[in-house]
Amino acid sequence: MRSTFRILFYVKKNAPLRNGEFPIMGRITIDGRRVQFSTRLSVPPGLWETVAGKAGGRSAAANRINDRLAHIRFRMEQCYESVFAERKYVTPQAVKARFFGTDLDCMNLLAFFRRHNDEFARMVGISRSRSSYYKYRCVYTHLAAFIRQRYQCEDLTFRELDRSFLVGFHAWIRKEPTLRTNTAWVYMTALKHILMLARGHGYIQRDLFVNYKLHSESVIRNYLTEEELLEIMHVPLDEPELQLVRDAYVFSCFTGLSYIDVCELHPEHLRHERDELWLKTKRHKTGTTIDIRLFAVPQAILLRYGQHSHNERFFKLPSNGWCNACLKRIVDRTHIGRRITFHSARHTFATTITLSQGMAIETISKLLGHTNIRTTQIYATITRGRLTSELDRLSQRLDTFCQAVVS
Repeated sequence: MRSTFRILFYVKKNAPLRNGEFPIMGRITIDGRRVQFSTRLSVPPGLWETVAGKAGGRSAAANRINDRLAHIRFRMEQCYESVFAERKYVTPQAVKARFFGTDLDCMNLLAFFRRHNDEFARMVGISRSRSSYYKYRCVYTHLAAFIRQRYQCEDLTFRELDRSFLVGFHAWIRKEPTLRTNTAWVYMTALKHILMLARGHGYIQRDLFVNYKLHSESVIRNYLTEEELLEIMHVPLDEPELQLVRDAYVFSCFTGLSYIDVCELHPEHLRHERDELWLKTKRHKTGTTIDIRLFAVPQAILLRYGQHSHNERFFKLPSNGWCNACLKRIVDRTHIGRRITFHSARHTFATTITLSQGMAIETISKLLGHTNIRTTQIYATITRGRLTSELDRLSQRLDTFCQAVVS
């Protein structure tokens, strides 16, 4: 069945060009879905007829603009017909891509994936994180190796993808000795996102992941107990780099800030309220606001690194991987006996510093900057001490109740 297909031209009055003219934009609408594009034309103020969607009058300038717009409309209709003949499922993005010639290198899975990664890389540091970019790049590498081994070719068209392709790739990455179950789950979720984008562009007609269940594996989140945290804080260190990483890690344990949020911490994020020092910033990952009161330990650490100008960061840390290597060297000098990463500081904050001290899970979620309390429940673990304390309080209440009933 054919779709409702419309093309509308309009001027962008809120973004005039340097010569004073307004740029002419186009809008493709198919079944209520729309996409904008630039016609690379402009019109002088007062010459455009909004209702008619064209230049008004019979001047040479108006005739030239209207002829170009008519040609664009004709070419767009041709593109719609060709896409419809190929796929029977047409989106405005697919028509736009066919018109501008950008779909020629995106009809194959890996070509589309490369294009996605290139665009993603340009947004790193703006609205995308570098770690997410590395994730998509790893998925692409595994996918390319799988296609070469299984299909004996360099790429696959979207038409060749089916459920057996998903099952085969999932089984292939699960067999990789270096990939754990949750890593395979993350990779399959990334592939699902890529196929969803391709479907939005009209390159694939159906959702291959329908009724395909992806499951993650529950793992024990690593955190430090009070005794282990004290041992980390007091272990003798001579190397300045290890001292910096240790102080930043301990600061994160008492504030719940992630590695990237600690790296971006500036003096401007601090504020004094009465006799209290507060930290107010935004999470790099989600953009949610974090408002944390600083107690004695994090205050002392900031005082140690607070001899900076207003525009400098408190903690000039090396990369996250190097910090984890430094933490391994620090832990090797203690009795902890297990691997600790910088991210375990957030788990320590959620479990040892807050939840074990009786803080409500809703408050912890707010302090961690989570948008979903279920995420907080993953971070926060009920310790044996907290469980014993809760049961003791329950026992006291029940004893009081039973005495009242007996008497």
